[in-house]
Amino acid sequence: MFRRVRFRITVLTLSVVVLLYAISSLAIFTIVRHVVFYGIDSNLVTTVQAWTASPTLHTLENLPQGTYIVLQTSSRFLSNAPPPLQDKLLRRFVSAPYTQRPIQWKVPGGPTLRVLYLPVSSGGNTTGYLLAARDINPELNVLLRLQYVLWEVGVGGLAAAALLGFVLAERALRPVRRAWQRQLEFVADASHEMRTPLAVIQSNLGVVLEHTDQSVMDNLEWIHNAHSESRRLSKLVQDLLTLARSDAEALPVVQQPVNLSEVAAHVAELFSPVMDAEQLRLSTQIEESVMVLGDEDRLHQLLVILMDNAAKYTPQGGRIHLQVQSGRTLVTLSVADTGQGIAAGDQKRVFDRFYQADRARAREGSHGAGLGLSIAKWITEAHHGKISLISELDHGTQVVIQLPVLTQARKN
Repeated sequence: MFRRVRFRITVLTLSVVVLLYAISSLAIFTIVRHVVFYGIDSNLVTTVQAWTASPTLHTLENLPQGTYIVLQTSSRFLSNAPPPLQDKLLRRFVSAPYTQRPIQWKVPGGPTLRVLYLPVSSGGNTTGYLLAARDINPELNVLLRLQYVLWEVGVGGLAAAALLGFVLAERALRPVRRAWQRQLEFVADASHEMRTPLAVIQSNLGVVLEHTDQSVMDNLEWIHNAHSESRRLSKLVQDLLTLARSDAEALPVVQQPVNLSEVAAHVAELFSPVMDAEQLRLSTQIEESVMVLGDEDRLHQLLVILMDNAAKYTPQGGRIHLQVQSGRTLVTLSVADTGQGIAAGDQKRVFDRFYQADRARAREGSHGAGLGLSIAKWITEAHHGKISLISELDHGTQVVIQLPVLTQARKN
């Protein structure tokens, strides 16, 4: 598919280049040709005007090379044109209508001329005619060479544009190819993650259906398993819906002043019983009245994700530290733990969807679908912030989030 798209992009690019070059080349040649002929005609008219001021044989012989004049009146005849050319000029133009401006004429078997054919008047009566001509073969040769140059440059440019277009099409398609690959991986991973809880639900409910003669209490274990997996599946679907809406920019983020200190303190209070149950020590360092502009619900969700991840990957007896600190322009929010840590090779991908560094390193029954940090990254970026991760294998992990501080002017 991408090969066809790449070929089509190259052909389209090449077509645009050819069209633009054809138009520009035609415009350049037309302008140059007009300028050349305008100069020739102006020079011819000027020469005729200068010569008619002193129409003598001597001045006729001093005309520029390639310029010919034939003057015929009732009293004299002057010409500096070679006899063969003179005869052809006379046969072609004498008794023909006079020209108001120079015209181009290809002499049979001879050069190409710009010819000016004018009447000669005396006392209001026409007494003769004047033929002025200039050989324009040198200028035509220059124009012909210009045509060759434009053709050569066009062919060479066409080949270069085809090669460059093919290369640039590949580069332009790389983000699309990566996005397509991520989409395929996303669908495959989502299908895999959904298949597991669905299989558990079906198998446990199947056991219940096989024991229709037993009471609910007798089948409570199977019902509880199905219910647990259904809750997990519901959370997975909700996370997928959140990411899908964020991709489509259809998930609004409310922008209003939020006291991040209160949100962090509330989340720490919610997780305190969880930490006690898992035998984890939770410490906090929350600066008072740290204000940011954003969505309180999303910031609460962000903190819950970070605290939940820290609890999942920290063994019993470990420590988790939540910190909120305000600077001049940025608010720093961090969650650090003394858990298993993340290998250096995995740290670049922890924010990818469904990516989990090592499920085996999480406490039993606490692993998720690998969407938490992806959602955390989206929430952070939706608040114009940055998220980063510092981790060392077997020494713990620290997730640091920086958000723009709400200035005093914005508070008021």
